[in-house]
Amino acid sequence: MNKLIAIGAASYAALGVAGLAQPGRIPQTFGGTADTADSRTEIRAVYGGMPLAFAAALVASPAAAVPIGIATAGMALGRAASVALEGEGTTLVSKAFIGIEIAGAAALLIGARQARVKGSA
Repeated sequence: MNKLIAIGAASYAALGVAGLAQPGRIPQTFGGTADTADSRTEIRAVYGGMPLAFAAALVASPAAAVPIGIATAGMALGRAASVALEGEGTTLVSKAFIGIEIAGAAALLIGARQARVKGSA
């Protein structure tokens, strides 16, 4: 596995562990709360389990970097659309995460391309 894919896997693993261990911190980052068991369960599923599954998929099969990179780009697109729709109500944190997600998507997609080119040589 090349470095870019490894960084993507490690990033998703870190997010997953944080989402499982401290689900309340996720909405706090964006000024919200997770004050019910159901909200914390949802956060653990989406920000805990899914990122851990992404990390595991990247480790098991670095070729998974293509679909996971596309999914990560989709998150950036969804967040950018929301920022545009919400207007001035969004914070710099939400806007910064667009850049983080674009960088993550690019790293995975470039890493997948590098691995493909190296593998065909």
